[in-house]
Amino acid sequence: MDRNANAYSELFYHCVQVLNQYDNSISEETFLEHYFQENKVPNETFVSTILFDCIRHSTLLKTIIDIFYATDGIHIRRSEHNIYKIIVYLIFFQLDTVGFKLLRGFINSVQLNRIYQFLKFLINENHLETIQKECMKLYEQEYIDDKIGRVMKTYLPDLRGILLDLTDAIEGRTAVRQIPEPTKIQPFNLTAPKARIVPIPKIIPKLEKARTIPKTTYEPSREHIELEKIREDNHRRGLNKLDETRTLNCHFLQTEKSSKTQKKLRKIIEERDKNLRFDHFRANPPPKTETNKIPVKLNVATILKESQLYKKQEDDVRRRLMDFEAGGKDAQEFFQWQQTMQKQDYDEQMNIIERKRLEGKMSYEEAILARQRLVDENRRLADELKRQTQEAIENHVKEKVKEEQRMKQLIDEVVNGRENAKLSQQKLQQYKADFVKQYKEEYKQLMKQALEEAEAEMRQRAELIQQIRVLESVPIDRWKPVDLTSIAGHGVHDEMSIAELRERLELIKLEREKERESRRDHIVKDKQVKEQMITNTVQNIVKYRNELTTQTAKK
Repeated sequence: MDRNANAYSELFYHCVQVLNQYDNSISEETFLEHYFQENKVPNETFVSTILFDCIRHSTLLKTIIDIFYATDGIHIRRSEHNIYKIIVYLIFFQLDTVGFKLLRGFINSVQLNRIYQFLKFLINENHLETIQKECMKLYEQEYIDDKIGRVMKTYLPDLRGILLDLTDAIEGRTAVRQIPEPTKIQPFNLTAPKARIVPIPKIIPKLEKARTIPKTTYEPSREHIELEKIREDNHRRGLNKLDETRTLNCHFLQTEKSSKTQKKLRKIIEERDKNLRFDHFRANPPPKTETNKIPVKLNVATILKESQLYKKQEDDVRRRLMDFEAGGKDAQEFFQWQQTMQKQDYDEQMNIIERKRLEGKMSYEEAILARQRLVDENRRLADELKRQTQEAIENHVKEKVKEEQRMKQLIDEVVNGRENAKLSQQKLQQYKADFVKQYKEEYKQLMKQALEEAEAEMRQRAELIQQIRVLESVPIDRWKPVDLTSIAGHGVHDEMSIAELRERLELIKLEREKERESRRDHIVKDKQVKEQMITNTVQNIVKYRNELTTQTAKK
């Protein structure tokens, strides 16, 4: 880093030194006071802001720098991470206030190739998506969209301009880039419209005078006024009960740990602190060997991948040039409108939250009143249930007395009816004997009739079996001559004979052979075209590599 490159190099040098020398063992204010006494700093307020904010946003800045060192900054020294941390902080947090003049001064103080790689990493869309995904694991999406997404959308053309200036400085071009003039808007040459004829006004009919609205329409009713009074009394009563419950003591919830448990907790914390190793030595990884000069035989896949890579690079350059030819537009008005709308949405959301909080408080108070009403209702129901049980007990006693009287009458009737029971029993036995005798006679007649019907059915079956055996003993002529030209005659669609079937099979075999030959010729042609395409791509790759080697040799 060059301290005498421009007017801002000295300030940038002190910002980097502050971050390099700061240690967490002392406070920021004490460290800055000692540093300002020992060194002459141009802008002490700005350096203090850099230190405080970099410590505050250290997690976000460290995530971005780690992604840079893992992708594009593999060959850059880790000791320069505070330089890139300050550049990231200025772009994402202070670019609206400090402007591009200070940023350009800081960028020009760093070595060109390294700062070129870092700015190219920040502007790349794939790396920006990776940064946003990693940062969303630590912060909310709204914060990331505001700090990274909004800044990159707003100042992306300006950052690309700085990157192009760095490429010109690296390649040795000093000519000023020509910015195209913006398109001037001209009005359309349209014919003036003819004057309209004034229409004749229509006669407006007069309306009848309406009746006056009665005063009772806009006045509340008597029932509504009484309900409002009752609601206010209940609300006031509930608030008084709520204040009474809040004044109750809750000291029984407060518990303190004994001295023995506190000693054990201190021992556990000390053992954990001893196992921590903050000053652990970390060795740098071994340098990678150069393998680019070893000739490697390329296959088809690597040739196509390398050609696709070169096409992508050419498309990026072409797209960047098209953007600068079209001219970048400032979207500051849109972002201001977006900020105002977001602020309005945030105010509406806070109003909704406050309204819900008040509604919750009111519902809580209404719940207290409802609980009191429920207690009163339960007490009333309990009294009503006691009264009903008393009446049920009295009714049960009355019914018990009536049941005892009815049982006495029944006993007297049973005693009188025992004498008549013997005569009725003799009559029942005589009736049963007569019924059994009649049932036996009818059963004998039914069995005799069933046997006669079974014998007749067996005789019929024997006659049928004898006739079937006679028919089966007669010989049948089953021989049928085979005709290959005739059809079976099943009545199926597209029914054909065996001879026709053989002819069609032969035709299908010939067609399949022709199709196989044509497919073989097509595969050979495709293979030749593919080989020609691969040779052309290899020639283009060799040409592109030769151009790159000549350019590097010129540099």
